[in-house]
Amino acid sequence: MYDGMLAPKRKPGGARGKKKAAATEAAAEQAEPSAAPGAVPAVAVATAVREDSAVAVGVSLPAPALSGSPLSAAATEAAAAAAAAAAPAAAPEEPDGEAEAAPPAKRKRKVATPKPPPGPVFEHSMRPAPLDGPGFRIMSWNVAGLRALLKEEKKVDLGALVAAHSADVVCLQEIKLQEGKHCEEALPRLGLEGWHCYWNCSTARKGYSGTALISRHEPLSVSYGIGREEHDSEGRVVTAEFDSLYVVNCYTPNSGDGLKRLEYRVNSWDKDFSAYVRGLSERKGVVVAGDLNCAHQEIDIHNPKGNRKSAGFTQEERDSFAANLLSQGFVDAFRHQYPDVVGYTYWGYRFNLRAKNAGWRLDYALVSDSLLPRVHECYHAYDVLGSDHCPVVLVLRA
Repeated sequence: MYDGMLAPKRKPGGARGKKKAAATEAAAEQAEPSAAPGAVPAVAVATAVREDSAVAVGVSLPAPALSGSPLSAAATEAAAAAAAAAAPAAAPEEPDGEAEAAPPAKRKRKVATPKPPPGPVFEHSMRPAPLDGPGFRIMSWNVAGLRALLKEEKKVDLGALVAAHSADVVCLQEIKLQEGKHCEEALPRLGLEGWHCYWNCSTARKGYSGTALISRHEPLSVSYGIGREEHDSEGRVVTAEFDSLYVVNCYTPNSGDGLKRLEYRVNSWDKDFSAYVRGLSERKGVVVAGDLNCAHQEIDIHNPKGNRKSAGFTQEERDSFAANLLSQGFVDAFRHQYPDVVGYTYWGYRFNLRAKNAGWRLDYALVSDSLLPRVHECYHAYDVLGSDHCPVVLVLRA
């Protein structure tokens, strides 16, 4: 009956231990009655009794007998028996087919190899020889904030850039300036002294949108917006009239996060802007230059499959771009010249996308059909930094 008391522990070397040791020694003497003086004992036995009275026995196999003192068969058998008794029990073998399976080795992750672009990547070496003779050059650039671009740390010399590309008209988008002080401060820092500058700033929101058109020669006329009140408060269009053509500087509204402005973009802006430029084209040739916020074809975006629901690449925007511009007498000058070439104009700032050339083609120079014979080239100045977009340059024969 359990009364809560534990039995006392036996001390090592008690009567029971001594009896066992004496018995072992007697057995060893019996097994080797004729051992010669000086012979190595057949079996050395050490005993120890743990506090919990379990006995551990250490056994060493017989050492070789000295010359003239062979071990008897009985001694060998006794040694083997003692060794077997002391040896730990071997683990039982598992029956065939029932052994515990080893955990599967972890597979090494394959490093994803970037997919090659769907065509050759645009380089300046692809461009034709420079125009021989007089021409008219239009440079368009989304500067993502003109004040930020003109800061010293960015080291962008706009005047030197314009001179390097021999531009006659410069169209800037997303200037993010306010009328008055902002424009007055920016003007002398452009490095375009003597040029004619026309600002269209957003009145709907401060520090948002806005366009500027800067011309070497004074235009015949200049207008702002497209004549529709619901669109013109964001400062998205400046139009300059010259002798043989109109230059329309345009910053198309983005459909926004969650495509909140998609309906407005495709069913209101796109249709009204199309009607505006078609009206101009009835009088003279038209160049539409700017950030049109649409990657029209799969070749115009680095990851078409993953961006089908992204603003700028939805099917609705692409269909609207084709229906309202390309099917209305306007030609995409870059794609006309380079039908199978990959040429991006926008790269997000995150993840080093520009270095990887993982971008979008959002910036265009569209020409009305009547001007197409005058197009010498359209190219991307992809090596110009200072914004997440690069300039697009259109060269027309005079």
